[in-house]
Amino acid sequence: MQSHNQARANAARRRQSETGESYAAALAAIRLDRLNKVDDGAEAGNPPADSGPDYFHDEPVPEVLTELVRYHSHRIAKYLHFAMDEGRWRSDFAEWQAMTLYKLTDAAAHLHLLIGTITAYLRDEGVGRYFLRRYLQVNEDHQVEAYLTPRVEEHLAGLTGQPAPEHSVIWHSVGSDIASRSGWSHPEQHEALEAALHALYGNYPDDSEAFNHLPPALQERVLALKPLMQDQKHCDVAD
Repeated sequence: MQSHNQARANAARRRQSETGESYAAALAAIRLDRLNKVDDGAEAGNPPADSGPDYFHDEPVPEVLTELVRYHSHRIAKYLHFAMDEGRWRSDFAEWQAMTLYKLTDAAAHLHLLIGTITAYLRDEGVGRYFLRRYLQVNEDHQVEAYLTPRVEEHLAGLTGQPAPEHSVIWHSVGSDIASRSGWSHPEQHEALEAALHALYGNYPDDSEAFNHLPPALQERVLALKPLMQDQKHCDVAD
């Protein structure tokens, strides 16, 4: 059975051969037609069965999306680390403000791209505008569309194995590498970050099952890190 993304890509290629327009323009037209049908159904009080969250309840999360989150979370964490570390060099306020904002805007760019790419993926899977607004916690369609930049479309195409849009620069390649866990993607670093975050924020030992959902190797790594992440005052009391 074809995914909605693959079906949309095939429809775009058919439209491209019929009209002579670019693949990107044909794909955009197919997406617009789909969104209009979803909205028309919702306004009639009969939304399509695939426009709501129930459509995905019995489906596993696509691995490309979890890898996408891991990749960008790693990049975001790295830039936040750099921004925090700037605070250890406080002799030059002018240097601090420039370098800190550079790092924070780099982190924000990755977060915006991550949110936009997930949103575009859901859009192509038939999730309606109502739910996209709801998930992004906004009121207007234009606020959703602000996330759907050309960079996002390029990134999504690489992630889902579709042709690179015209004038593609780098994000198609990055998306492809995320899907294949190679090249730009470094799964071992992503796992190291995940282990550190679980050790730092996991509700353990208050919740003895806090790490039970993790793969055994990762769980073992987290438990080894946990004592190093505990607040010293808490450790003194425990001792």
